[in-house]
Amino acid sequence: MIKIKFPDVLPPEIQTWKSVAATISAQILAAQSIQDKHKLIDKYKKHWQKKVLVTWLSKMSHDKCWYTETYFGGDYQEVEHFRPKKNTKNKDGAINAAHDGYYWLAFDLDNYRLCKRRPNAKKGTFFPVIDERFRASNETYDWRDELPLFLDPLDDEDCLLLSFDDNGKPVPAADLEAQDVERVMFTIDKYFLDEEVLNRRRADTWSTCRSLYNKYLNAMKAIKSSPNDRVSARAEAEADLKLLKAMLTENKEFSSVAKEALIKTGDRMAIKIACS
Repeated sequence: MIKIKFPDVLPPEIQTWKSVAATISAQILAAQSIQDKHKLIDKYKKHWQKKVLVTWLSKMSHDKCWYTETYFGGDYQEVEHFRPKKNTKNKDGAINAAHDGYYWLAFDLDNYRLCKRRPNAKKGTFFPVIDERFRASNETYDWRDELPLFLDPLDDEDCLLLSFDDNGKPVPAADLEAQDVERVMFTIDKYFLDEEVLNRRRADTWSTCRSLYNKYLNAMKAIKSSPNDRVSARAEAEADLKLLKAMLTENKEFSSVAKEALIKTGDRMAIKIACS
């Protein structure tokens, strides 16, 4: 999962998009019945599909899915409503009969996440919260008081809760409380983050990262122990380090996996490289 931060100052084209979205939201709030509100959402749904918005959201993640961390390609970007716009499903998959969906957030930029079709389709309208007493049932409540069972790419702390093992499988980070473990596992399941091909590709990244690091370490040890040919040996070590650091850059697929592969060595130098 990629940590995403919206800039404090939005570009002009997104400010224009938000202005139109605010007008649409005002119509939705003015509608008398929930059916009419839902009809307006359907009527204007192309607004959240506009290229100018999708392109901007995609650039913030270097054209990677915010959840799977894979590049968008033939499977195009989909704007997901983190808080479902029409209805919500509980943890067990049953429709929450007491909630009409977050219709007032249907055109709210802060409610959008960008992902591929498969995780978006599996997540669907699931949106359980830890404590129903704090669920926002309409626009008069502050949805920021909720603690969703889902991890959120826009939440800095949430992004720290997800880790990986050496088989490429997503797992909870070490030493989490039971509630956070539950949130991690629910997110993995409902966004299909443990899909077999994803695991295999992450495992390749993990293995490559560890191999490069070990090769770099061995080269540096050889440099210190041998008085001869230090120039060429150091050049080779620096080349390996450069490749390793490239895997950690935000524009690379599975850069968070590469980072975890280094951190979980427990080696001081590896951790310094991962955090540099």
